[in-house]
Amino acid sequence: MRKNSGMSYDLAVWEGDRPANDVAAAAEFGALYTRFIGSEKSVEPTARIAGYVAALLDRYPDINTDAGEESPWSTGPLLSEASGPLVYFPMVWSRCDEVSAWAAEVAEQHELNCYDPQMEQLRTSWSQPWRFELTSAHGRVFRDPELDIVRRVLARLSADNYFAVLTRSDDWYMQVGYGERAGTRHGCYALERRDGTPQEHYRAELTSVDEVIDAFDAFLRHDSAMLRRIAWHPYAV
Repeated sequence: MRKNSGMSYDLAVWEGDRPANDVAAAAEFGALYTRFIGSEKSVEPTARIAGYVAALLDRYPDINTDAGEESPWSTGPLLSEASGPLVYFPMVWSRCDEVSAWAAEVAEQHELNCYDPQMEQLRTSWSQPWRFELTSAHGRVFRDPELDIVRRVLARLSADNYFAVLTRSDDWYMQVGYGERAGTRHGCYALERRDGTPQEHYRAELTSVDEVIDAFDAFLRHDSAMLRRIAWHPYAV
């Protein structure tokens, strides 16, 4: 499987049934890569994949053309990255947030799956409804995240990337803000939870990111006993 060198950002797009979740998407991508990209045998791209690549090139032409001088792609022609029902293509790192989000939207419009191997995340809809959704100030969305993903997001909180929210599908949520922008002291964490209604909104101040991770983990696991050990105070927004 292609290793990201730090100079480019890769997306995988393929046709087929919707994966059930991120883990299923990763497994399917691995199998497709082995069969269609890792194999020495060249396979003509399917019509739907070729149509998807054409839609990308309508906006950002190939970099090896006069019109593609400002294109975000790291390779050209882009269609050369496609094989059978899969296209696995790189873009420049400096524009990956904007371009990967747009490329995922185009994949959704073409009823294709889009998987982000850097974030180990499906960027198009799952075949099953989500239970939890994790977002942060950087705007990435993770549905039904594993604890490792939650830990990674929370460990990266900073003065710039200063909040993260874990929302349950019934509108309960837990969120955390870091430092002064969250209305707390520098180096501290303002932890909030809302149990469905504005009247059930609580806040606590923590000093350790490990405590924050434990609280988010308890929320994911419905561990009310663990949550009760936090010194919550009623909080009116």
